[in-house]
Amino acid sequence: MSFIGFELKPYAGWGFPVLLTAAVLLSIRAKAISWSGGLAGALIATGMYLGGGWLGVALLGLFFVTGSMATRWERSVKEAMGVAQEAGGRRSWVNAISNGAVAGGLGLAAWATGWVEPLAFPMMAAAVSSATSDTLSSELGTLYGRRYWNILTWQQGARGADGMVSLEGTLFGVLGAVLIAVPVGWQAQSWLAGGVVAIAGIAGNWSDSLLGATLQRQGVLNNHTVNFWSSLIAALFAGLAYAAF
Repeated sequence: MSFIGFELKPYAGWGFPVLLTAAVLLSIRAKAISWSGGLAGALIATGMYLGGGWLGVALLGLFFVTGSMATRWERSVKEAMGVAQEAGGRRSWVNAISNGAVAGGLGLAAWATGWVEPLAFPMMAAAVSSATSDTLSSELGTLYGRRYWNILTWQQGARGADGMVSLEGTLFGVLGAVLIAVPVGWQAQSWLAGGVVAIAGIAGNWSDSLLGATLQRQGVLNNHTVNFWSSLIAALFAGLAYAAF
């Protein structure tokens, strides 16, 4: 199966910059991102466009739209619980970099190497899959979860605490990973390709919880750095799996 091919290459013209500018301005107006978040997101989107064409941009857009909707869903309830995202749910450059730097960087690397890296796109997609999976499981799992367990000790704990997982949150995370994997499998005309991206995204999500239960609780990492490392782990997982097949 091949991910990097003619269909994934960017096309010359004004279509992408016009669409990107409009999307950033609309997102800022909708208070989904800050100006710094819009700039960082535009750079990440450019990297994904250069390395993955319109499909790369579509995956990033899918993550942003679903993640923003999940963040805003029942926000007043989350605020009452004390688990709502800071800044009213508006994402800054830190949020954009922590969730998208790996995917955008891989896209730039694929473009810079002249399309000779066959692992770049599945790794990009896996990083986005991980970010989507983590966002949905966090935002919706803390809202609808009934019982929460520490991923290391499996002892019950508090809602929203670092390293805590729930059945509901896990299922939402699987949904997020599959949401990104389906268009990848369709593009590659291979369910195996989509399956690798989905499993990598779930692995990245669970690594987020593991890092949360260990290094984040110890103060070594914060939520943003945990997001970055978990997306990188997902990308490496996909690269190794794809190379093995």
